[in-house]
Amino acid sequence: MEINCTKHNLITEETVFKAEGEAEVNTAVPIPVGKQLARVLKCSLKASVTATPISDKTVTVEGPVTLSVICLDTENRLFSLDKTVTFSKAFEAESSLVGSEVIACIGDEKLTAEPTDSGKIDLLGSICLSVILKKPTTEGVICDIDCKNVEQQIKSSGITSPIGRGEKNLIAEEEISVGNGQPSVDCVIRSRADSVIEETGIVGNKVMIKGIFKIYVLYLPEEGTRPQSFEESYPFSQLIEVDGITENCRVCAESRVVFCELTPRPDIDGDLRTFTANLKLTVSVKAYCDEELPLVTDAFSTAGGLELTTKELYFSHIKENINERFIARKELEFTDGAIGSVIDMWCESRGSSCRFEEGQFKIAGTILVNLLAYDCEGVPNCYERPVDFEYIRPLSPSDLPLTADYRCTVMNASYTIMGANTISVAVEPTVEATILENRRLTLITDAATTAERTSSDSSSIILYFADAGEDIWDIAKRYNSSLAEIKELNGVTEDILPEPKKFLIPTK
Repeated sequence: MEINCTKHNLITEETVFKAEGEAEVNTAVPIPVGKQLARVLKCSLKASVTATPISDKTVTVEGPVTLSVICLDTENRLFSLDKTVTFSKAFEAESSLVGSEVIACIGDEKLTAEPTDSGKIDLLGSICLSVILKKPTTEGVICDIDCKNVEQQIKSSGITSPIGRGEKNLIAEEEISVGNGQPSVDCVIRSRADSVIEETGIVGNKVMIKGIFKIYVLYLPEEGTRPQSFEESYPFSQLIEVDGITENCRVCAESRVVFCELTPRPDIDGDLRTFTANLKLTVSVKAYCDEELPLVTDAFSTAGGLELTTKELYFSHIKENINERFIARKELEFTDGAIGSVIDMWCESRGSSCRFEEGQFKIAGTILVNLLAYDCEGVPNCYERPVDFEYIRPLSPSDLPLTADYRCTVMNASYTIMGANTISVAVEPTVEATILENRRLTLITDAATTAERTSSDSSSIILYFADAGEDIWDIAKRYNSSLAEIKELNGVTEDILPEPKKFLIPTK
């Protein structure tokens, strides 16, 4: 029995390695000459992943870390210390990782600061890391079997294949100014840059990304002791090429500020009112394409002697892309006299988790609100208060397991002083999420002939009593009979029997 199989190549991804770990950062920063440290008010770090080299069974996650410390001197004036170092964390696997794609994420970041007698501040930080490696594979699956005695069941299946990834770095140089009428800068106390994607699209074989990044600066003016602030928002756009992408594909995208460096630019009078902001932004995309394919889901030979090879394959489908802002509100309590006036407020993520329940996508997490404020005696201090939040998004029904790639970024926050001991805050996170439907399909990858039954010149008819709900394909396969002949002989057209029926089944 000669057999010819037509195959279609499907692209799938297999997770080959998954791990979590912690990278430590240990360094010191000198206290400026002429400054007498009274106490450390706030210390923080921000890390970014810029490289993930693979060497056989080892993947290394590397990137810059910006360490920041806000201090108070003995004259109750604020000043800050900053230092940028690098981190590196190696993960070991049991098998080769070469050819894999790396997804590395940064979780909680912690930093402690300890003044020393030598005029320095020791900084000890930790960065929680998670790494997933996926290896793309191509698997040929059968979409048609050409053989005289072979019965095949062909069904149209919606398959989502990962087409590829793309990444691009955007280097921006922007001029940022304190504004007309504002005092000039003595020293910068705190600065931060964040980004968010607002729109994605496909143009030809490229992914179009549009978003904004925001730069914020808190500084101490030369005249007076009360800090001032200014911020600017800038639009950005990128075209990222992804091989094989079409307008029928869907993409998930992410942007991250890798670093932002401020360089002062004094004017002709020596006043510092302008900075040059050098910023590096990384934008990454992943493309999926949907295909409707005819695939052989089952087959047998009426003459016997057919052996099928099957394989379970894993597929992900983008169900929904989310880019949405919401507001989390909370009234923060303080002791008497703690808050005289607020200097600055900013937010840091302190972990979150997502779940799917009752047709909804939910993210629960905590945002740490930082308040730099004067107390009632005019002494600066820094306060931290957690704000718990829950984001809920209704989803259309799905019978498949769901997963999510998501990120919460706080781009805006505001406060209202409600009384002597209470401040109401409104935090506005942006949720960027890709909801994925996941399924495993057992597909036929090969078919081969084995020894056939001894042929007989005589035919016979079997009387079979079928129950309601039985699949005629299953009956034909059980008796190695032709599906078309069973339907014709018994005068039925449906595949699933709506009610019990007496069947005549031709066999050889």
